[in-house]
Amino acid sequence: MPHFEAASWPIYFFKIGKICILILCLVLVKRFCFLQTDGFALHKIHSPLRFCSDWETTPLPPNASDELMKILDQPFYYLARGAQAYVFSSKDGQAVIKFFRVYHLMPPLWMTRLNFPLLLQPYKIGKMLKKREGLIRDFQSYKIAFEELRQETGLLYIHLNKTEHLKKKLVIHDKIGIAHEIDLDRMEFVVQKRASPFYPSIERFIQTEGMPSTKEAITALLDLLKTRRLKGIYDKDPDLETNFGFIDHTPVQIDVGRFSHTRKPAKQENGRDEIIRITDDFRKWLDKEHPLLSQHLFQEIEKIPI
Repeated sequence: MPHFEAASWPIYFFKIGKICILILCLVLVKRFCFLQTDGFALHKIHSPLRFCSDWETTPLPPNASDELMKILDQPFYYLARGAQAYVFSSKDGQAVIKFFRVYHLMPPLWMTRLNFPLLLQPYKIGKMLKKREGLIRDFQSYKIAFEELRQETGLLYIHLNKTEHLKKKLVIHDKIGIAHEIDLDRMEFVVQKRASPFYPSIERFIQTEGMPSTKEAITALLDLLKTRRLKGIYDKDPDLETNFGFIDHTPVQIDVGRFSHTRKPAKQENGRDEIIRITDDFRKWLDKEHPLLSQHLFQEIEKIPI
């Protein structure tokens, strides 16, 4: 056991205190940087993913491809961080590009590189398989949305495999204004029309255009939900407040990361019951804020076959 003379104790505790203060400062600096950048860093959107034929999609027609290139000619600015992607808005405010948070979708590097003891191998394999299954589920959802619900989601383009043909460099500005140039051929990303948030859009319709226009918007929302169901597409996270919005007067589902073609039989619902469930919070809000619109919502749902 080390021997300390009485006079050395203050010096010893002073050194320990300095170390603790240094560690605290480093933690606070890291936290401050995270808050300032929202956790964004270029390495978090670059991936080692290889080509997968399952993620290939129908090529864009020439006119749509030209429109896409025009959109990508402008700089994009940091907008938000979602569960699956970092979102950047175009300079003209008409489109967004979403870069997948690949580090979040894949096993951490230390797990893939570290040699686990034999006893812990099942844990490592299980964790890696879970991450892989999540990545497959998310990419499959985006492909379903692009191939089958393009108009209903506002999707313009999805790029789930690295390519050579885009030959496009995009300038993005992060949350603190630093510009980065990105080679889009080497990235996995989604381009989508930018929509206005759901509830503020409803309020805007009421204030600027009146009840008839707002009723049309609500009816259009129900038509979207019916179209999705008729195509056999289900959503595990159908939150109107966070996952839906409006492009002009057209409702769209902006978060498309939870689509699938299958669902557990125990959760089967008829069309009307499913839409009642999805719109329940919206109905409660209308009951409180705009009762006449709540009545319109109820009447429109009643028209849906059981």
